[in-house]
Amino acid sequence: MRLNNKGFAISTMLYGLLIIAVLLIFMLLSIVAFNKKSSDDFVRQVEQELLTIKDNTKTCSETN
Repeated sequence: MRLNNKGFAISTMLYGLLIIAVLLIFMLLSIVAFNKKSSDDFVRQVEQELLTIKDNTKTCSETN
């Protein structure tokens, strides 16, 4: 049985490119998810700090 060398080479290249494309998509999605989580954590931290500052100024103005 003789293999079709051109077809085998082309299908190998196509499968290789498909695997590379899938890996790149997963990497991009993981980077985006990490950035979103970092941004959400940062926003939550800023909110907490602002609430703390608000509570502190409220108690200081009430004592005056």
